[in-house]
Amino acid sequence: MKKIRKFIKSPGFFFRDYFNKHYPAVNNEQMIIEAEESLLIKNDFKLLELDSYTQTQSQPIDVVFTWVDNKDPSWHKKYKTFIQQEDSLGKSALFSNDSARFTNHNELYYSVHSVKKFMPWVRRIFIITDSQTPPWLELSPDENIEIIDHTQVIDKQFLPTFNSHVIEANLHKIPGLSEHFIYFNDDVFVARDLMPEHFFRKNGIASIFVSAKNLNTMQKKGTITPTLCASFNSIKLLKNKHNHLINMPLVHTYIPLKKSIYQLAWQLYEQEILSFLTNKLRTNKDLNMATFLVPWLMYLEGQSVATREICYYFNIRSANAPAQYAKLLSKNNLGEQPHSFCANDFNSKNNLPDYQEKLISMLGAYYKI
Repeated sequence: MKKIRKFIKSPGFFFRDYFNKHYPAVNNEQMIIEAEESLLIKNDFKLLELDSYTQTQSQPIDVVFTWVDNKDPSWHKKYKTFIQQEDSLGKSALFSNDSARFTNHNELYYSVHSVKKFMPWVRRIFIITDSQTPPWLELSPDENIEIIDHTQVIDKQFLPTFNSHVIEANLHKIPGLSEHFIYFNDDVFVARDLMPEHFFRKNGIASIFVSAKNLNTMQKKGTITPTLCASFNSIKLLKNKHNHLINMPLVHTYIPLKKSIYQLAWQLYEQEILSFLTNKLRTNKDLNMATFLVPWLMYLEGQSVATREICYYFNIRSANAPAQYAKLLSKNNLGEQPHSFCANDFNSKNNLPDYQEKLISMLGAYYKI
C-alpha cells in the first residue's frame, strides 16, 4: 500500500527510486555503484592513513605528462609530411591519425593545476613535448615543472614520432626522474585531495587500477584499435615469462609506475620494443608499455596490488558529456567527488556543438580558476 500511495502522490520519486534500486547508476570502469562511491572512498582513505602513520620514510614521487600542441605550425608541417608517407605505405591503423588524438584544448593547464591543488606532495612535474612549451608556462614559469624534449629521451633514429606508444616506451629515460612516478595523459584530472599512499604504499608497493572490462569481450565487439592490439601484444610477452594470462585493461586514469620495472621490461623485451619504435603513428604491432605492459609486469613481479580507483570516463564530443559535467560539479559542491575523471577526446566524427567551450567552462568552474 505504501508503494501505491507513493506512486499516486509522487510518481516522479516513485520511478526515480524504482530505477535506482533495480538499475543503479555506475559512472566508473570498476563498476562501483554511484551510491556507494563516497563511503568507499572515505573508508579507503582511513585505511591509507594507517599506512601513512608508519615510520618508514616516504620516497619522492614525480608526475610525468606527455603533451602536444597541434596548433603549432612547425609541428603541423612535420606531422603532415609523415602522415602522408604512412598513408601511402598503408601503415595507418584505426583512429591512429584521427585529429582528435592530437587536438589541444588547453586541458594540460587544468590537469597540471589539479595535480598541484590536490597532490601538493608531488616532488616534480615533467612534461614531455616535441620542441614545444605550453604558453601558460612560458608566461608564468614554475621551478617544479620541467619541459623534456623528445630528443632527451628518444634515440634520434626514431624521431620525429607522432606515436604515443613510442614516447611512452621511453619515459624512464627522463633525466632525474624518481623511482616512483605517476603517468598522466593531459585529459586526466585529479578530482579531490589524494594521499601519496593512494599510489605507493610506504613499503614501496604500488597501486594498479584494474578495470572491470574484459579485453576478449572488447575484441569480439569488432572495433580493433591500435591500443587494443598493443594490449594483446603485451599479453603474449607477459605470458611467455610469467605463464599468467591477463585479459583486463587498466582504468583510464593516472598510472603509478616504477622506473626499475621499466628498465626490467627493456631488459626482457628489448628486441620486441625496438621493433615498433620506428612506427611514426600508432599501429597494430605496437606495445603499450606505460598503460599495460609495465603496470602488469609490476603486478606479476609482486610490486603492486589492485586498488580502488573511481574515475569518471567519458567522451567530450558525445551528447552525454554535459550530463557528466553537471554531475561532477554537483558532487564537487557536495564533497562527494570521485578520485579522478578522464575527459577523453576520442573520435572527431562525433561532435557535440561547442564541445570545447563546454569542457573548458566545466574545468574552470570545477577548479575555480
